Amino acid sequence: MSEMASHKKTMRQFRQKRPRLKLSAEEYSLLRKQALQRDAWRCQICGSPKDLQVHHLTKRSRLGDDVLDNLITLCAPCHDLQHRPSGST
Repeated sequence: MSEMASHKKTMRQFRQKRPRLKLSAEEYSLLRKQALQRDAWRCQICGSPKDLQVHHLTKRSRLGDDVLDNLITLCAPCHDLQHRPSGST
């Protein structure tokens, strides 16, 4: 491993992450309902009103907060497509 790559790896290990905004189950349930209402109970990709889910635009694992601006309503098939690697079917 080059000296530069080693330095970058070390810096990643020590970089402090900000804590993401995480809601209680009850608060998240209310926020989820707000997102569904804002999006008129329709998938924002295909327009379907069936099997709706709320998707985080910035993943929780990437410090995506539980806030209305980070949520979008998607049907289950469109939500599944959002989580597939590019190019897979």
